[in-house]
Amino acid sequence: MNPGPSEFVLAAPPGAAPPPDVWSNLDMAAITTSLKDTGVWAPADQQAGLKALVKEAANDGHSLHLVVLDQTYPKFTAYRDIATELQSHVGGTVLVFGPSGSGTASSDFSRVDLEDASGSVTKGSDATQAATQMYHSVIDPNVNWNGVTIGLIVVVVIGAVIARLMMNRRRKIEAPAAAPAPETSADRETDESRTPSEPE
Repeated sequence: MNPGPSEFVLAAPPGAAPPPDVWSNLDMAAITTSLKDTGVWAPADQQAGLKALVKEAANDGHSLHLVVLDQTYPKFTAYRDIATELQSHVGGTVLVFGPSGSGTASSDFSRVDLEDASGSVTKGSDATQAATQMYHSVIDPNVNWNGVTIGLIVVVVIGAVIARLMMNRRRKIEAPAAAPAPETSADRETDESRTPSEPE
């Protein structure tokens, strides 16, 4: 029995509005306005640290926007969807943090770099700590640690060889000067002749 054609939705088209039951409780207009004004939408006790990070990013030439929510959503991609929606209005990089995860969207950094940065966050970090770790992780240049390690080893080996050669050279120079010349009988007679005689 054929139940009929099945429909599979792999991804929503770009710019499509999210289903109203996912995060319709959020005032996206208010959040967008706050992000444009201060770069932050978060509880009052977390705003100071987050605003400081936004300012640091601005000094680095990056437009960073940080959102901290207290809502939990059943869909694991909800925070990413929220970040994507907000980023389409404010630009730059948007990081969204919630009780059950985080989401990112950016026109400055690749999704791979952002996901790697998310994975570098220390467990138990609050939103300010997590945002700081993620930002610093994503702006750090990609370092070839294998090359750095090999370079350090080469420098150490060369330094050790140079130090050894200089030590051997110093020993050769100092050895003849340090060795006293053997005393001859003529030297002893000369010393005795120079010794003043005792008065009578």
